[in-house]
Amino acid sequence: MHAVIARLALIPATAVAFACLPCVALADVVTGTVAPQGAKVVIVDASGATVGQLKSGPYQLQLPVGKYKAKCEAPTAREQDFLSLSEPVTVNIDCGQ
Repeated sequence: MHAVIARLALIPATAVAFACLPCVALADVVTGTVAPQGAKVVIVDASGATVGQLKSGPYQLQLPVGKYKAKCEAPTAREQDFLSLSEPVTVNIDCGQ
């Protein structure tokens, strides 16, 4: 019986210990500007899945931590790799010449 009570006494201490650990961010905000006027961009994740579509001007996305690619479709086709970190990130995308 004393062993059961001793084990139950550890449960609250364990829960408090886990509550004090820093949390790992699963997603954060990526902001920036798409240029020039009339630009169109598709954002894809590391697997190639589309996670966003942007037009020229300022943008804001919330993306899970990981590697991404901005694929300019207009006016010039080009690609730009970037990372979403566990903190806010600024990524300016230039689809011009």
